[in-house]
Amino acid sequence: MSSLGKRVAQVRAVRRMSQQMLAQRTGLKVQNISRMETDQRVHVRSDTLRRLADALGCTSDYLLGLTDDPTPPKRPRFRTPTPVG
Repeated sequence: MSSLGKRVAQVRAVRRMSQQMLAQRTGLKVQNISRMETDQRVHVRSDTLRRLADALGCTSDYLLGLTDDPTPPKRPRFRTPTPVG
């Protein structure tokens, strides 16, 4: 299983996003992202994980290694009933 940092770096590369761009989208410092990707920072707060997942367009479960599918599940649409009569 790959680490959180490796998964962040992998998704970031696929999205063609620099560490600077990710930092801007998440409000984190570039140094923190760099440390995370090189496994120098292993503890990440839940709100930080959420911001990373949102900015990268993947799920937090994927970043944590709980699933190998990075795409977020589609939310079901609720249909409004058609008026009868």
